[in-house]
Amino acid sequence: MPDLEIENREQIADWVETTLLARRRPIGRTTLVRCAEHDCALSEDSLASGIQMMRHRARTLGDDYPFEVSDIAVQLRDNASTSTYPALLLLSPGSPYRQLMAPKPTTDMAVLFEQITVEATKRLLGPNSDALRFGWPSDEGRPERFSDAIEWLAKRMGVESGTAFRPPKRKDGGVDVVAWRSFPDGRKGFPVTLVQCTLQRDIVPKSRDIDLRIWAGWLTLEVDPLVILAVPGTVESTEDWNEIAVRSLILDRIRITGLVNHLEASAFELAKRFTEHGLTELSAHLSGAELS
Repeated sequence: MPDLEIENREQIADWVETTLLARRRPIGRTTLVRCAEHDCALSEDSLASGIQMMRHRARTLGDDYPFEVSDIAVQLRDNASTSTYPALLLLSPGSPYRQLMAPKPTTDMAVLFEQITVEATKRLLGPNSDALRFGWPSDEGRPERFSDAIEWLAKRMGVESGTAFRPPKRKDGGVDVVAWRSFPDGRKGFPVTLVQCTLQRDIVPKSRDIDLRIWAGWLTLEVDPLVILAVPGTVESTEDWNEIAVRSLILDRIRITGLVNHLEASAFELAKRFTEHGLTELSAHLSGAELS
């Protein structure tokens, strides 16, 4: 019985992409059909729908998409080894890696995704913007106690903290990443984003985690923050997308890759190590040697 559960064309595309990364060489259509049957009992017609989704992703991302799709084969682009996309793919709930190797995400995985999101939100707000991980545990110097963390955050942003009660049992108030772009005039009123990052599969409830009414009592902001839900996967359901979009901006794998496809410095090294280790673990489970 197949180990993988594939429910929609987004997941079929994810399986093809992951198989390419694990095998590290082009796969012809005939071989791909056999691999699909071997790994997850996919029919040729179902596989075709996943290939169409890959074509859609390629049209959306252009050269930032690390895979090439033709009528006879699928293969990696030369830039695949430096792309953010493979790490996001492995982090995605429902992906082959998460199903087989990491059903419950680790703290390191959550931190990695938040680091990638920090870079994406900085690109979203433009040059001279700032962003930081507000989630705990912190590598930014954030105090563990929530009340102190709010004071620390306000100071980093150059705003005043509010006087509302800050429950000591809270860890982050639903906010994993904060980004802002102040202006050279130093005056009040500049764009701020509050971001919830999640590695969970059921993302609709997570879009409700940030309550701006509560945050208005913790930070004194003249302009209402933009709420963002960041996910490493893609959103298949239009209904889910629309329900989330009325409350927050969605940054999914496609949008994040378009914002920050090639990470820099420590964030890239962490993503690269995670991806290489994950693919090494996964390679024995996807399309065994007998299908080579």
